[in-house]
Amino acid sequence: MRRLIILGAVLATALVIEEATQGWILGRGPAACRAIGGKPAIGGCVTPLCYWQGNCGHWANPVQWVDRLKPGDPISKVVFWLGEPLQRDGEYLSWSCGKPSSNSFRATIRDDRLVELEPCKPE
Repeated sequence: MRRLIILGAVLATALVIEEATQGWILGRGPAACRAIGGKPAIGGCVTPLCYWQGNCGHWANPVQWVDRLKPGDPISKVVFWLGEPLQRDGEYLSWSCGKPSSNSFRATIRDDRLVELEPCKPE
């Protein structure tokens, strides 16, 4: 019985680690992905750890996630929700307003925190 409990604990730990880093097992479906705090993506689930792993990806319409952010949020949360910026220029990060738009919007980041999020505007 003790071995069964240890095996169960090991499997549960491995599942938690896998979901937090990759999201391939439970995170395959959109509902499961959202349940673990992730965003569904083609081929898997993007989790909040993506900033530190460098795999947040580029989103076709990052503007749809702007309402999830507020001043003071850490840069990791900004990049998780909006994806990898198209351009980094000092304290400014820029994203496309949507595919195939040539408009862009940008965030001001200071001390690894969101200061301001500007609305979409032509470049």
